[in-house]
Amino acid sequence: MKRLKDIDCFVEHCSPRNDTCCSPSLRAKRGNLLLVFIFSFFHFFICEAQSISFDVAAPRAVEAGELFRIEFIVSGSLNAEFSPPVIDGFEVMAGPSESRGTSVQIINGASSRTETTTYTYVLQGFEQGVYTISGAQVTVDGQTYSAREVAIEVVGSADAAAQRSEQGSQSPTTISDSDIFVRAAVNKGSVWKGEPVVVTLRLYSRVQVGGIDYFSPPAFNGFWQQDISPAQVVEERETIDGRVYNSYVLKQYLLYPQQAGALSVEPFEVTAVVWVQSAQSSPRNIFDELMGGNSGYQQVQRKLSSRAVGVTVRELPTGAPEDFDGAVGDFEISSTPPPSVVGANSSASYVLRLEGTGNFPLVRVPRIEFPASFEQYNVTTADNTTHTAAGTRGYREFTYPFIPRTDGAYVIPGPGFSYFDPSSGRYVTLSGREIAVEVTADTTAISVPVGVVGGISREDLRIFGQDIQFIKRGGAGLRPKGRVFMWSWGYVLVLSTLVALFFAGYVFGGRYVRNMQNDRFVRNKRANRVALRRLRIAEGAMRRGDRHLFYDEMLKGLWGYMGDKLDIPLSELSKDRVREELFERGVPAVDADDFADVVSECERAQYSPSGGAQMGDLYKRGVELISRLEL
Repeated sequence: MKRLKDIDCFVEHCSPRNDTCCSPSLRAKRGNLLLVFIFSFFHFFICEAQSISFDVAAPRAVEAGELFRIEFIVSGSLNAEFSPPVIDGFEVMAGPSESRGTSVQIINGASSRTETTTYTYVLQGFEQGVYTISGAQVTVDGQTYSAREVAIEVVGSADAAAQRSEQGSQSPTTISDSDIFVRAAVNKGSVWKGEPVVVTLRLYSRVQVGGIDYFSPPAFNGFWQQDISPAQVVEERETIDGRVYNSYVLKQYLLYPQQAGALSVEPFEVTAVVWVQSAQSSPRNIFDELMGGNSGYQQVQRKLSSRAVGVTVRELPTGAPEDFDGAVGDFEISSTPPPSVVGANSSASYVLRLEGTGNFPLVRVPRIEFPASFEQYNVTTADNTTHTAAGTRGYREFTYPFIPRTDGAYVIPGPGFSYFDPSSGRYVTLSGREIAVEVTADTTAISVPVGVVGGISREDLRIFGQDIQFIKRGGAGLRPKGRVFMWSWGYVLVLSTLVALFFAGYVFGGRYVRNMQNDRFVRNKRANRVALRRLRIAEGAMRRGDRHLFYDEMLKGLWGYMGDKLDIPLSELSKDRVREELFERGVPAVDADDFADVVSECERAQYSPSGGAQMGDLYKRGVELISRLEL
């Protein structure tokens, strides 16, 4: 009864302005109820933000005899009833295996919660052809959702795949030129001078790639270049000469040819680190083949070089307009004119905006013929452009500041701008409208004293009398004769400072050069940077629900960090070796055990889609572990 009485007192009498009506314990309860209300409010919106979607992830092409995964992903629910699809043309090796995950994100105060359920099949095909997998459905809260159909092409033959597998087992460490190579490709083989060309540098591989140790970009002689590489490397599947490759975009450039003729993108070089099976290792099981495990494998460096790619650049047609300055693309112009009435000796500006798609970085300032009595200043340029595969898009603004010096009525001619349109193969001229400006007399001008010849101002002398200089105003800036700076106290102080800076630069510069020549020092310094880059990729995969990429990047980041930090080759790394090295360096045993635990959880989750810890916990533990080791 006492509890009920307190609650009634809270409801009927207590308020933010009346804290004396109830007991202190009840005021504490009121605060707890308020916190519960706030938590329930935000939890409601987090839950409401979810929506149900059902999709499928599968490769577009596989090789005969190759094991591959197909995943049916339910986003927005952990309690779904799965109806399996119709699988024709493939043998089901395993599945469906079910895995679930939940993640909560808070970005700029906005919360979102994602619940994901994944059903994974392991399939294998043997006969060439294109096969369709359809009919997968899930039921959530009485509502049925269907996944889209997936067409998968099987290339090659099972006999050829078995023969290659038998040859690979006899010489496991041999990698042929057809197993991994690089290529440069352009989206256009023939363009006009100034027309954009996109060159894409790709790595094709049929073996597991562990990273890139060296990259030498190609030379772009005769081109103006701009890097437009994607934010992160995306793996794709492509079929070349009947063989399926994993394709990675290494770099992508936007090129603008600056001269006509036969130009070429020179070869580029890459040193890739690949995993190959060691001669003493035992055959892997189905999960090793499917999940890409590295048990019994060693890293091998492979130097790759592409071939040059030619581009034919055509000269622009004759008959270009007089105001054509090399702009190529599709443009529009607009302007912001100055006020129609301007006082003499007061400033104003004319703003011209150029919008569209084209070679903006090479566009010159359009010319505007102002009246002779207008004093012009340097034109300022403001850019808002984006480099894309379709070219450079956006706008560029040109601001023309000026000061009219004499009163009267003037006309500013409309600006002209000409460009070449490669789609139509002709020149286009754009013209702005004329602007009428009335310049009023300057009422603030100083009157001319009696006896002094009037009618000529300082501005008139600057315009019409270039050989006459206006009288200098202000102090003369004279100093006593015989006072010199050399050998003065200031001179000695400046000289001493320069000498001290020279010796300091010599000492610290020499130390920096020696450190950069020390491979162990360089690996140690880059360990944290390389690991954080891997962890950022893993974080992005976690947000998208890509479990396989997440665990793969987590393992690469942790093992690579320890290899660089401890100066141990990746082929010699093991959990016991890491524990010993960390113990010798005075690292607490709990950190070494935490590293082994995180790696084990990642490996377990990589091999078993339904097992292992949640991705969020493993990511947080990995980041905290690296932070502690850096301290």
